[in-house]
Amino acid sequence: MKPAPPPLTYKPAYIGLFASLFLAAVCNSFLDIQYGTFIYETVFWALLFGISVRIGWRQGGTVTASGKRAQNTFLIVGAIMTVLIFIPMWRFPRVGVPILAMLQASQNCVTVSRRGLHMGLLVSAVMVMFAASHFRADWTMLFYLIPYIAAVVYTLVALQISQRTQDLQQESLGTGINRGQSIAILAATTAILAGGSVLYAATPQVTWPYLFWKYGQPGNIGLHGDTPGTGYSGNLDQKESGRASEGMSPENPGNSGGQSPENYGGFAFPGNRWPSPEEMRQAAGRKGMPDWQSSAIMHMADAVEMTQKTFIPIQLKLDELWQNLKEWMQENRQTLASGLIGLIVLAIFAALGFLLRETRPAVWIRTRIDYVWLIWLGRRAKGNAGALQYYAAMQNLMDLHGMPRAPSTNPKEYLMLVGRRFGHLRRELATITFFFERARYSPQIVTDNDLDLMHRNFQKIYKEIDQLA
Repeated sequence: MKPAPPPLTYKPAYIGLFASLFLAAVCNSFLDIQYGTFIYETVFWALLFGISVRIGWRQGGTVTASGKRAQNTFLIVGAIMTVLIFIPMWRFPRVGVPILAMLQASQNCVTVSRRGLHMGLLVSAVMVMFAASHFRADWTMLFYLIPYIAAVVYTLVALQISQRTQDLQQESLGTGINRGQSIAILAATTAILAGGSVLYAATPQVTWPYLFWKYGQPGNIGLHGDTPGTGYSGNLDQKESGRASEGMSPENPGNSGGQSPENYGGFAFPGNRWPSPEEMRQAAGRKGMPDWQSSAIMHMADAVEMTQKTFIPIQLKLDELWQNLKEWMQENRQTLASGLIGLIVLAIFAALGFLLRETRPAVWIRTRIDYVWLIWLGRRAKGNAGALQYYAAMQNLMDLHGMPRAPSTNPKEYLMLVGRRFGHLRRELATITFFFERARYSPQIVTDNDLDLMHRNFQKIYKEIDQLA
């Protein structure tokens, strides 16, 4: 029977959950930025998720009566707000997002396990995907989408560090491990995000640098210009219906000048390229844009404009070098082909070396020799030397299964480690370790009956080590 999963009490994990849910809700609120309610919606979601996540953290890893009451309260308040506010404001199907957010807020009150936290992250991902696929979404949403990605990575890293901390504490090796955890979380998060950014930048993208996949649900982040599909469902919510009275319709959701869904909100995003400084300034002047974001976009526009003026000569020189390189490659095709074949051969040998290192054929062969020599042929030594043979054979078997014994680990510590991994063989492992310690560290002599017992226990370990506990 598997042990119950450890409770979730790690504060940084709850902080990450709050940030992920909050930023996911903000991405959806950003869709309505032109109506002037963005700040109010942001404050509402911050309070909603902040209070509910704090209640869950205060549970201390166990659901209490107060947590249940808070969950029911959030459910009742959510139902009332859905009927009186959400449905009249957004209509179906978009009202599903705030309903989902309210349900998750109620669940936050009793989130005391990793499973509950993972479910919260999944809900936030669903909310973000809905926002990103909406026809109003454009590149300015990246101001909230990129921090959301960072928050999710931070949360997952915090969970892993929390798990590792608990493992070390259980092994009595965790002295002082609480110091530096925050630095470790931030460092790991930064490294993962930086590595992902480098891999994305180095990967050929048809629509680089946009987060866009032409076979998925089309949105306005990366799909622009005259492309007709925008994810528009044909059902207007209340705000869109109000705008329809000003001359908008599903076929013409822009202004009286006939903007397409891609241009909704007064900003036409260029197709498959970074916006020009003038287009950035147009985006900064959109109605309802927060002052901090508008100022950041204006500074971006100034920086891009200065960069373009500075790097145009460099770009021309790079284009010239690239053209010369292509000509050289054309002239030396045969040499390059031979070199490429050589590199492929070297890569094959390197891969073979890595494979042999992972499969560890020498250790595998050694465990089979141990079994044939000690079990099939029964060629063990007498007395204490035989006990040392059985223990060495057991160590080889543990090493093959990823549990080598470190030089600084004594037999009892090693037994604790392998016993936790192979719980169904703990008794047999303990028996062999016991007689090994007698032979190695005491003046007593291991008898033939003791060796017979070690023989049977090693045989059982060899045959059953791959079975589940």
